Amino acid sequence: MLIGLVVVLAVAMQRGVGQAGDGRSDVGSPATPFQITRFDGEPFDLQAAADRPVFIYFWASWCYPCEEEAPVIERLWPEYRDRGYVFLGVNIWDTRADAEAFIERHGLSFPLAADADGTVYVEYGVQGLPTAYFIEPGLQIRSRYDGRLDEGTLRDLLDELAGDTGDRS
Repeated sequence: MLIGLVVVLAVAMQRGVGQAGDGRSDVGSPATPFQITRFDGEPFDLQAAADRPVFIYFWASWCYPCEEEAPVIERLWPEYRDRGYVFLGVNIWDTRADAEAFIERHGLSFPLAADADGTVYVEYGVQGLPTAYFIEPGLQIRSRYDGRLDEGTLRDLLDELAGDTGDRS
């Protein structure tokens, strides 16, 4: 098990995990499908969401910007869920107890999972927290956002996924 952890850490360091970043990056590459078990015990399969816009949010309980951002995501989740979007919060670098306390503290109801073995965050090249991916139908990554998302920016990036003009009147 120790050897496996060393390998994961080596790959993470090679991909720049932990480096600071802030703002949007246009990506335009295919999203790597993955399966993960949510905190509620239900499976999540990215491939099963291939026909819908997907928002993936990497977070940790000790991440100060995540404390500010999680309530914004929770507030938008019901609206975008009803419009056919898939949300997934992926917890990394955390204990299960701390992650569950964070979820309870913020009353989070959108799907959440723990990337306990680090395979998802390494595959996606997460370089710090929070990091979000905006995936178009067809599993094409449209953009990545490093740093805290405010409500306006989050709405704009979500609306781009479905070609929505953002007119919410």
